[in-house]
Amino acid sequence: MSVHEILTAIQASRGMPPFGTITIARRWIDKELESWEILDAAAAVYMHLNELLRVGHRASDVETCNLEGAYGECVSAELPLTSGYLPCMHIAQSELTSHFSAPDGSILSDVTEELEVDEVKAQKVVEDYQLPEFPGGDAIARVPGMMKIARKVMEKDGFHGTFAFLLAGESILHIQAMGFDSQRTKLLSFERLARLVESSRADGLLVVGEMWMGVQTELEKKLNTVLIPARDRVDRTEGLSVYAVTRDGRRSEQVCTVTRGPNGETNCSDPVEFDPGIMNTMIPIFRKWKEMELRGL
Repeated sequence: MSVHEILTAIQASRGMPPFGTITIARRWIDKELESWEILDAAAAVYMHLNELLRVGHRASDVETCNLEGAYGECVSAELPLTSGYLPCMHIAQSELTSHFSAPDGSILSDVTEELEVDEVKAQKVVEDYQLPEFPGGDAIARVPGMMKIARKVMEKDGFHGTFAFLLAGESILHIQAMGFDSQRTKLLSFERLARLVESSRADGLLVVGEMWMGVQTELEKKLNTVLIPARDRVDRTEGLSVYAVTRDGRRSEQVCTVTRGPNGETNCSDPVEFDPGIMNTMIPIFRKWKEMELRGL
């Protein structure tokens, strides 16, 4: 059955809830691999083979595989220093999953795009925007430096997209551009990001982007919760956030307030350190890391 046929069957069975989001996922399984989906298992084997070949080539002072042959669209002769993950493996998984709005059955789509950095264009942007040096270190160590860059971009362009950086130790595995038009698609985008964290074996995640900020009411402080999201408050303010989490439980966040001048200019305040706690968007990430631990990954 296709995911659309599955949804139609759910609707016909009167099992459709009155609100919420329905996720339908098809998975290839085998009874001999109880805790593995077959595509996940194939990806894991590929990663191990990549590491084996990389170690062998390095021992022979060969930087790339020099055998001639036909390669697939996303397969090259390079031997990555990190996970050996292939983007097509993650894309194939995503095509087996669909999300639907419960009331009307409409499809909900997250918007993500993996970015390839063009070194020449990147250097030109650095010069044009007079950006500070790109920070190094793991996800936590990069937060202050990324905030400096984000403030420069925000003040220059007047807006800032949402970007996720997946890291293994101090190495950047992937840069993911993210877009969402509602809270539901935002959460779905981070569910997808969690799957990419597993696929690439990332142990650190840094996210930079704009956000709405709101001050808790006295009742919310008393109840230790948020009853009205910042985006829905009449007294909301605009902010720029850089936050990072790691698999070992460390968290860091810096936030600055964004104001608009009378002539359209954008100004960013000095950043403030925040204790991010466990954000809703990070729940899928920590859940995935827990699942990876249980599976020995």
